[in-house]
Amino acid sequence: MLKNLLLATMVLFSAQALAQPLLEVNLDPAPYSRDEAREQALALVLDRLTGDRARDSWIREEALAEPERYLQDEPQGRGYNARFDGEELLALIRSAGLPFSLAPRPALLVWQLDDGRARSEADADWRQASSAYQLPLLWPLWDLEEHMAIDKSQLFDDAQLRQASQRYGADYWLALSRDGGDGRWQLYAAGQDGALLQGRLESGGMRALASALNRYWVEQGNDGGDDEPARPENPDPVEPLTVQQDGPGELTIVVSGLRQFAEIIRLEQRLRRLDGVEQAYVMDSAGHQVRYRLRVSGSRAAVLQALAAVPGLVVTGERRFDWSGDGG
Repeated sequence: MLKNLLLATMVLFSAQALAQPLLEVNLDPAPYSRDEAREQALALVLDRLTGDRARDSWIREEALAEPERYLQDEPQGRGYNARFDGEELLALIRSAGLPFSLAPRPALLVWQLDDGRARSEADADWRQASSAYQLPLLWPLWDLEEHMAIDKSQLFDDAQLRQASQRYGADYWLALSRDGGDGRWQLYAAGQDGALLQGRLESGGMRALASALNRYWVEQGNDGGDDEPARPENPDPVEPLTVQQDGPGELTIVVSGLRQFAEIIRLEQRLRRLDGVEQAYVMDSAGHQVRYRLRVSGSRAAVLQALAAVPGLVVTGERRFDWSGDGG
C-alpha cells in the first residue's frame, strides 16, 4: 500500500511539472537589476524553445535588444517571474529557420549512482537544472527489490534498467553514474533498444546535462516541421512609403527591397550599431518597404554618411535606400 502511494505521489508531481508552461520563468535568486532579470529570463526561454540554438543566431541579439517586446507580464512572487508571448517569440524563431518545440518535455526516470550510492531524490543542482529547462523528473524508490535486481557495477546495462523501469510506467529513463567530479550518462526509451543519447558530465554539471536532453526533445518534437511551406516574400507596396518630417535628434529613412522578415531585423540591428545612433527601430512597413527611425546624438550628416557605407544598402535618394541583399 505504501509503495503504491509513493508511486502515485511521484506521478502527481510529474503531472504538475508537465503543466508548467515553457514560456514562464522564475529566477530565484533574481538579479538585482530588473533589466538584467528580463534579459536572463528571455535568454532562458529561447534556450528552452530552440534547444540552445538561439545562442548562435542573430535572433538572440535581436530579442535581448528589446526584451519588453516579447514580454507578456511579470507576475508577483518570490524572485523574478516572467511570462513571455509565444506568438512573438515563434515568429522570431521561424524567421531564422531554427527548429523549436513547445511540447511539454516528457517525464524522465533517473537511475543515479554517486560514488556507488543510489540517489532517490533530486539535489539542488538537479532542481535548478530541471527548473531551467522545465524537465520533469521521476526518482526510483531504490527499495530492496531494486537493490536486488540491479547490479550497480553494470548500471548501463539496458536490459536490467528496462525491466526495473517498467514498474514506473516510464517512457524514458536516464542512467547516470558519478565518481568524484567525473560522470557519464545514457538516455533510454521504452520500445527502443540501446541508448538514444549518451555523454559525459561537463563542467556545467546537471544544467549542461539538462540542456543536452532538452536539445534532444526539440529535435524529436520540432514544431517547425521539415514540410512547413516557405514564407512568401514581401510583395510590392500598394502605396509606397514616404520620408517623413524629422524632429530634433531624429533621422527617418525608407529602405526598399526587404523581402524577408529576417532581413528587416538584421538591418535594424546594423543601424543600431552605427556611430552616432542611440536607437533604431521599425516605424512601419508596406510590402518590401520599411520605414526606420533613428535617434541620433550628433550630426545627422555624419550618420547619413555612415549609412551610405553600410554593406547591402544602396543610396537611391534623399534618406532613401535599396537593400541589395549583399549585407550578409
